[in-house]
Amino acid sequence: MECVLGIDIGSSSVKLGAFALDGHPICIATRDYVTEEPRAGWREQDAEVWWESVAQCAREIQAQIDAREILGIGCTGHLSSHTFVDQEGRPLRPSLGFQDQRALRETEELASLMSREALAAELEIDLPPAPSWPLPRLMWFRNHEPATLEKASYLVQAKDFVNFRLTGDFASDASSNRGLVNFSTGREPEELLRRLGLPVRLLPSLYAPHAVIGRISKAAEQATGLPKGLPVVTGWNDLNASVLGSGTIKEGDLFDVTGSSEHVGMVTSKPLRLPELTYAPFLKGKNLFYGVISSGGASLGWYCQTFGITLEEAAELAVSVAPGAESLFFLPYLNGERSPVWDARAAGAFVGIRSHHRQGHFVRAVLEGVAFDLFQILELVESEHGPVAGPIVISGGAAQMELWNEIKANVWRRSCHIVQTTQTGSLGAAMLAAVGVGAYQDCEAAARGMARVAKGPTVVPEISARYRQAYGHFRNLYPSLREHFAQTFTESVEPDEPERPSTPQKNSMLR
Repeated sequence: MECVLGIDIGSSSVKLGAFALDGHPICIATRDYVTEEPRAGWREQDAEVWWESVAQCAREIQAQIDAREILGIGCTGHLSSHTFVDQEGRPLRPSLGFQDQRALRETEELASLMSREALAAELEIDLPPAPSWPLPRLMWFRNHEPATLEKASYLVQAKDFVNFRLTGDFASDASSNRGLVNFSTGREPEELLRRLGLPVRLLPSLYAPHAVIGRISKAAEQATGLPKGLPVVTGWNDLNASVLGSGTIKEGDLFDVTGSSEHVGMVTSKPLRLPELTYAPFLKGKNLFYGVISSGGASLGWYCQTFGITLEEAAELAVSVAPGAESLFFLPYLNGERSPVWDARAAGAFVGIRSHHRQGHFVRAVLEGVAFDLFQILELVESEHGPVAGPIVISGGAAQMELWNEIKANVWRRSCHIVQTTQTGSLGAAMLAAVGVGAYQDCEAAARGMARVAKGPTVVPEISARYRQAYGHFRNLYPSLREHFAQTFTESVEPDEPERPSTPQKNSMLR
């Protein structure tokens, strides 16, 4: 059976899937890895571990399929997985993850130097301020690790690093480098970078996400077993690839992409703008209008790891508790927060603990807290776009958790559809490969031919009414605690602060 491969370099694991040209998953292999935390607020990974995990998954896949039937390979990866490499592609230091907050002061410095509107004009995209964007991070290296900038030949994303190891060629796409690319010119804003004292040429050549940028090299063949000469496409960031893989490509389609972080939003051609949300290029003539929370699946993963229970045990505990968790609330700001508050100093919190609360209440409060937090974003999306009547398509590992889907449907007051292949990042990457090798004319055709969704939970009026009241209480939590968070936040980015023992973070339960 002819197939295409899709590689997803996630923040907690690699997923590699072989998909038939109708989207049917033939087999999927995964490898978990940890995120190191050398200092509070820092998150780092070893790029070589990404590659080793891909090579292991590739050999596992080939034990189940005939490698001669593979037509091409696509790769996706988590945004803000910034990796400095030399001319030979060797990493100069550990990669920074999207949850890394070391550039908080530089984020504030950038905001003091130029307004958000001025920065949007330089980049042709409006991005809410966050320490995970490339400019603040480059400024941090300018201030604290200038030798890294001096030695770096390229700044690449996780998928780009893997593509280099597959082909020997450096390449990327514009959307995956938002914040460091002017979307009109398709290159770095050189004048702005010079004003900030930053290198002006760190990105590799940029191509369309479905363009063939190279072929499997001899070295990659030896490492992975994949046939030499197999075409490899540019790939896309995990959000774009997952939205494509879920088949949400039409005007007004709503999506919920679960994972360690979690994105919710819509596909639209309307020129929408809100300061709390992001409006980013997607398919031709269409953009994604969305928000992202920093700790979606990561919140449940943290709870399970910290208190020593499995995902299955967590679900059993939560289902025994009534909606509303008996007025126990969870604020899922474990790693600061992006949408809708954009506050890197925010922290997680359980609020309303009483003596009768048991573990099931805490688990259910985590699930509901994430759903409430995401609903704030959905309300903002519809406030700018206008009401949307259709269902929301849930994808990613957490889409397998029936209780969480039911909670979301009732909190969000709309029915949900569930993708049949939850690993839509890998599927979206495989779709790009299918387009690149000519199996489909374009991405829209690939989505129509390869994505499959099924009806999921619908709204239960009495439960939704209970959540409506609880949501009002949830919305008051952050404003009430914001000043406390600001006062108690521990600055962890001082260059002379000694490193502390690393704390590996594993959030692979919802991969």
